[in-house]
Amino acid sequence: MYQITKNCVGCHNCAMECPMGAISYVGLKYEIDPDQCVECGRCEQVCHTCSAIDADAPNTVEQHERIVKECDVVVCGGGSGIVAAVRAAQQGKRVILLEKSKKLGGNTDYAHAFFPVFTNMHKELGLANAEEEAVGVFWERSERRMDQDMIRTAILGCDRFFDWLCTFPGTKKAFQIVPLGGIESCGPMYTSGITAFPNRMFENLLCRDQAIGPGWGGTFVKYKMLEAIRDQKLWVEILTEHRAEHLLTDENGTVTGVLASDPGGEVQINAKAVILATGGMGRSDEKLQKYFGFFDCETPIHRFSVPGDTGDAIDMLQELGVEPDENRMFASIFGPAHHPFSFCLYRILEHPSCLSVNLNGKRWQDETGGLMAGRFEIAKQPKEVAWGIFDQKAVDRIAGEYLNDPALAEQKWIFELYQEDLEEEIALPKAPVKRADSLEKLAEEIGADPAALAETVKRYNEFCANGKDEEFGKAPEHLVPIGNEGPYYAIYGQRFSEGAFGGLRVNPSCEVTREDGSVIPGLYGVGDATSAMHFKGHLAVISELTWAVASAYTSGANAVAYIDSKEGN
Repeated sequence: MYQITKNCVGCHNCAMECPMGAISYVGLKYEIDPDQCVECGRCEQVCHTCSAIDADAPNTVEQHERIVKECDVVVCGGGSGIVAAVRAAQQGKRVILLEKSKKLGGNTDYAHAFFPVFTNMHKELGLANAEEEAVGVFWERSERRMDQDMIRTAILGCDRFFDWLCTFPGTKKAFQIVPLGGIESCGPMYTSGITAFPNRMFENLLCRDQAIGPGWGGTFVKYKMLEAIRDQKLWVEILTEHRAEHLLTDENGTVTGVLASDPGGEVQINAKAVILATGGMGRSDEKLQKYFGFFDCETPIHRFSVPGDTGDAIDMLQELGVEPDENRMFASIFGPAHHPFSFCLYRILEHPSCLSVNLNGKRWQDETGGLMAGRFEIAKQPKEVAWGIFDQKAVDRIAGEYLNDPALAEQKWIFELYQEDLEEEIALPKAPVKRADSLEKLAEEIGADPAALAETVKRYNEFCANGKDEEFGKAPEHLVPIGNEGPYYAIYGQRFSEGAFGGLRVNPSCEVTREDGSVIPGLYGVGDATSAMHFKGHLAVISELTWAVASAYTSGANAVAYIDSKEGN
């Protein structure tokens, strides 16, 4: 009998792939209807978080004494860590890659694209080198809090990574550069030319979901690395279901390997360099409550973080007496959010002209804040949900804005389908979109008091007419009234967590450092495990996948250089 565990992140693969339509979204995860399931096992095959399981499958584990292995570089974490593994192995090093899950990928499998600034593909299009300009722009966007050398590592590292990736067969035809205006005219994670990954890898994944799920740029990188290991016959040993738990050091504090565990016992790996790519802490209630006081783990919350995101790197460093950098951690706990995801409807929901109400039919925030503004207040609302209220003209207008946004050029086809998305989700059994010809009927559809919603809309429209929001202070340019004619729509949102990042201090060489800035010899940090691109309460100015691949590429090369320098090569 197949079932889906609580580790489900809602990536939709199982529901899309089930030939019997036996899987539907219930509460905070997908569930399998046992009466419709024919136990074909397709859900288990496509679930990249190993949340779809055969509950009746035998689970016998043979216990063993401590196993000892030797290598040059051990990489802990099989998401972007696989980039570091291949980079080191290509330079002749013996690499062991540990992954605590049964499958490689981690949060990298979710990610869409990275944003190199100036690569060989940019040169071919005649685009100017804007790397240093980008460093300055992103530094200003970070309110000058981020280290410019770290930003430079992210930008130049991603550029060099992408040129390297393009040497792998089939890469160049999978990506395209979409020229835009200057850097300042583009979105916070984009540059003058977006490196788009327009077509999902797996043709059988037909979902229009642009927000989550394997098949996009991160998945492409993972499979290209696996192909390289096979085709180039690289010395990379991949050990899944192996969790790195403790760092091994010598008497001088130099890292000399890791002590890991598999289902049967301990595995000691002696190495000349260790790369930590263990991910963030979005699945650790203990760490979320400790480092982010506003995070309430007492009530159910949907999480996009893979089950392995438990802050393992933080634990390993604390054993060495090194505390995480709390000021440079970040928890992307957004509210509200549309789930299951239609990227188009989600962007409509977060538009600043949206009127957002709770289950009492009342406004609860200034809607101009976008993703982050509601993260505190949504938890205080009834059942921690909200509904965005729109008339047809508003939906048409907002979709039109996105269609004409140059920073979203490669996603234009998504917004062209906005009405189709609305119709599709209105038809779902537990519809996350409601439609009615009147506001009274719409209130009944969402379970709100019709009189309360009518009063809320009336008052909001008065604010719009006067150009002043006397309740929450929304900017006048975003005060757009709700019209007198239907149809009207309500788009559902709920509190959810995309992830929590940070912990390890790293320098521009991706070496892990102590609080005083001194380097821990032989130890490198990658991606979400590091406190490099964030500071508390602010979203990274550079995308997570950009930093992940840049830091993995950089750490792989620098770990090799470190080993060679010690050996006199």
